[in-house]
Amino acid sequence: MLKRILKLAMVSLCLFLITGIPLLAEGQKDGADEKPITLKLGHVAPESEPYHLAAVKFAELVEERTDGMVKINIFPNSQLGAQRDMIEGLQMGTVDITLTTSAVLANFVPTSQVIELPFMFRSRDHVYSVVDGPLAKEIYKGAEDQGLKVISTWENGFRNITNNVRPVSTPSDMDGIKIRVMENQMYIDMFNALGANPVPIARSELFTALQQGTVDAQENPMGQIYSSRFYEVQDYVTLSRHTYSPEVVVFSLKNWNKIPSEYQSIILKAAEEARDYCRKMKIEKDDEFIEGVKKEGMQVTELTPEQVSMFQDKMKPVWTKYYKVIGEDLIQKVYNYR
Repeated sequence: MLKRILKLAMVSLCLFLITGIPLLAEGQKDGADEKPITLKLGHVAPESEPYHLAAVKFAELVEERTDGMVKINIFPNSQLGAQRDMIEGLQMGTVDITLTTSAVLANFVPTSQVIELPFMFRSRDHVYSVVDGPLAKEIYKGAEDQGLKVISTWENGFRNITNNVRPVSTPSDMDGIKIRVMENQMYIDMFNALGANPVPIARSELFTALQQGTVDAQENPMGQIYSSRFYEVQDYVTLSRHTYSPEVVVFSLKNWNKIPSEYQSIILKAAEEARDYCRKMKIEKDDEFIEGVKKEGMQVTELTPEQVSMFQDKMKPVWTKYYKVIGEDLIQKVYNYR
């Protein structure tokens, strides 16, 4: 018996050496030794923010559909750094996934800032048809050259202005107001055009900056205005809806390429489903957030169509400037897309 076992072992070894293919034990499946993959996803928002809840949904779908072989750990509240820090982490491979505004992504992929040109979109449907359709390839062109892979565009919402100086209903009301903006030249140009004094400050430092009077104002979607409790340090909110701010789901290209293709497909599909879940929540929540800040004592100003036109007129030089950066053709394609 012993001789027979030794003989079988020698035959198996010879077959392995000849073919290079390991023999599987009875009942063993190819890939059984595959190790689980753990990914880090970071973003800057609090855990009450809808796109954090969508990230949780995303992680659940991926883990379930890969039978636990891909697990996504989520780090909210700037735990992995500011948005720019996390994008740089993607490039180095120290962060796997981040949710970032296209305004910050534009520091790496300039064409992506077409999404946040002031008063670019007519409606959410207009936005969705652009970022979910064929134009997305043009918008995010060049991302992979920077070591980044855009896998989806989630909802953050239209941005609105808050301040503690005066109600804002016309461009002249912004005159002299110190407003925090993201680290993005377009936002600096936008508020300079309105006569304000824009100051780039990291999202993690914003509440303190408002509290201490470093700046008078800020601009964000209603979800972040409410969940970040800006009503504690701001008196007025204007529903300017001056730009649409998505949360772009960006993967480290280096780490994406290490993931087996069958898991990549699952991740992409889960990102789409989480995107739709996120958008549904944002639409439902926006009215709640507006009512919520009113109850907390903020004065809310809704712009009339005539007032919106006044702001749009002030933005014409900003659009012209970004023809050179984004491309006039892409800007016109996005603006006119149906």
